[in-house]
Amino acid sequence: MKSSESVDTGDAGLEWGAVAGVTEQEGERRGRTGNSPIGITQLADVLGISVGTISRALNNRYGVNPKTKARVIEAARRYGYVPNGAARQLKARPSLMVGMFFAPYYGPQGEINPAALGIIEELRVFMRSQGMELQVLHYRGDDEELKMQAKTVNVGVFFGHFEEASFAAVDAVGLPSILYSKRSACASQVCVLPSTRHCGNTAVQYLAALGHERIALVTGPLVETPFQGYREGFVAGMAEFRIPVRKEWLIALPEAQCNRDGAAAALLPLLKTKKATARPTAMVFSSDWLALGGRKAAREAGLRVPDDVSLIGYDNLPMSAELDPPLTTFDIHLPDLVQTITRLAAQLGAPQNRGTPPPQHEILIVPDLIKRGSCVSLRPAL
Repeated sequence: MKSSESVDTGDAGLEWGAVAGVTEQEGERRGRTGNSPIGITQLADVLGISVGTISRALNNRYGVNPKTKARVIEAARRYGYVPNGAARQLKARPSLMVGMFFAPYYGPQGEINPAALGIIEELRVFMRSQGMELQVLHYRGDDEELKMQAKTVNVGVFFGHFEEASFAAVDAVGLPSILYSKRSACASQVCVLPSTRHCGNTAVQYLAALGHERIALVTGPLVETPFQGYREGFVAGMAEFRIPVRKEWLIALPEAQCNRDGAAAALLPLLKTKKATARPTAMVFSSDWLALGGRKAAREAGLRVPDDVSLIGYDNLPMSAELDPPLTTFDIHLPDLVQTITRLAAQLGAPQNRGTPPPQHEILIVPDLIKRGSCVSLRPAL
């Protein structure tokens, strides 16, 4: 029997400060004089990067560009950043315990999509600043154990691969929950849904405008709401521009292959095809993680990005802007997403709202296309 277990996501030891709206000049003044040292939120404002990135940089964690890390460390020293002691006390006595039920897809070495880890880190830091504590519980298929875990927290957040039975199990014990990228029939649960259908459609529109007609789509299993939405939007976009859809180029990776290496292995035979007209000139991916696999396969096949094949990802991982060429992708507005989930958790966990269905069952998020160097126009120069 599989069971749930607690996953240690790490403790950055960093909290938000109490003073808002600090400019770079003001931050330097405080660092020199020792008056009202700035907190992590102000440090993030000054540098124009997220709280989670600063947390990872100061704690030497994976996923931060070395130049960004050096910039953060130097700014922390210059502006006199110190952790907020009051926020540390909030950590010790959180007003709300939020349990994240986490069921990711794994790579062959047990690795997890960096985008998922980034969302967890940002949520953990921001929730702590609001007096909440995020506990990550790794779901392994046992709904009875899931019920027991649900009784130890005030609000649940589902993130990853789950079936409807799991949502019903948590609802049965009376735990209000938030579902990310999933739909549920339970009235006590709020679904936060990025519009992947919009992304699939927009990706085709952009590529068609660049003159591409041979376009492939790579997603995970179609039983998952976001992957199904991506395909629906993609197919609708292809129909709108009267571009033929090649069924063999609609690639839905099975669970075991829904990772970078799995995408690379699935695409390599197609990209190695010697006849240029028998392979795509562009590929759309339902995550940056899968797009990294497509990039790997293209290089192994001797193809250049974007000269021979254009790539579009989804998630806007920090590393995507550092690739050569930088990856065109969809931005999910991570800071807004984190604030939305935190606000919902506070509302659902409030004692006066217990037993009352939330006023909004679904919240739609519309990602934006970030155009970078991994796509090229096939149209002749004027």
